[in-house]
Amino acid sequence: MNKACFECDRQQMLKISRFLNLDKQTQEKLLTMVDTILKQCDMSKNNPEIMAGIWQEVIQILGNEDPYEKIKQYYNEFMMSMSETIRQEILSAKDSFQAALKIAITGNLIDFAAKHTFDENTIKELLKDAKKTQLAVDDSNELKKQLNTAHTMLYLGDNCGEIVLDKLFIELLKKQYPALKVYYGVRGKPIVNDVTLKDASEVAMEEAAILVSNGDGSLGTVLERTSLEFQSVYNQADLILSKGQGNYEGLLGNSKENIFFMFMAKCEVVAQPLGVPRLGIVCLKNRKQLKWGDQTH
Repeated sequence: MNKACFECDRQQMLKISRFLNLDKQTQEKLLTMVDTILKQCDMSKNNPEIMAGIWQEVIQILGNEDPYEKIKQYYNEFMMSMSETIRQEILSAKDSFQAALKIAITGNLIDFAAKHTFDENTIKELLKDAKKTQLAVDDSNELKKQLNTAHTMLYLGDNCGEIVLDKLFIELLKKQYPALKVYYGVRGKPIVNDVTLKDASEVAMEEAAILVSNGDGSLGTVLERTSLEFQSVYNQADLILSKGQGNYEGLLGNSKENIFFMFMAKCEVVAQPLGVPRLGIVCLKNRKQLKWGDQTH
């Protein structure tokens, strides 16, 4: 846990207060709760795990286990309305693999737990330019090499809306690598706008991959908290595509070398150690004991 994450966790309480138009008393209750948890939190844990505890308190205070349900549905529908146009852009690109990869990572912008703001127009503009965007860390050639020999792949999903772009990327991968068996990992419980089984079904993700819940409600993949079923898929996968900053934070330090992290670096805490600009997009192969402060990429 990095103390710089405290402010983001606190800002999440203000975001949800504005989004749900909460009264001042409830907003103050949320802020007091998060401040109390952060003052006594175990700094050896990562922020996705700390947020799991905070979110359980949020749903107790609000009496609503999925407060972002409607906005998640909205962005799923919004992205699905664009999916055929984006599919054609991918297929018509000189390098369809690179186009689909960059578009999928750019979609990581759709995140209600991050500092930045966005709307439909921002997303449209970024996606329009995504194919020309330079990867700030580019291990995509190594990813392609591993895809040539992989039989099973676990794709760890992140946020609603962007999961439509994940689906398009997976469809392309299965077309280019017909023998590849793909699992799509989702959260076991709702947390902010992260994808659950219900959310993935809304975009018919099962058409492209086998859905698997991780059984946990962390804001990312915290392996020791996940179900035995999920861990079995994780351990046996020839290749893991870890989407989003939350999954990166949750798996940072994991010794498994066949992980590729694909995300938009949304804060300096993540961007600076990697030597990338904030909001830069990354395709990063895991290194042994990659951790906070590691400048090697």
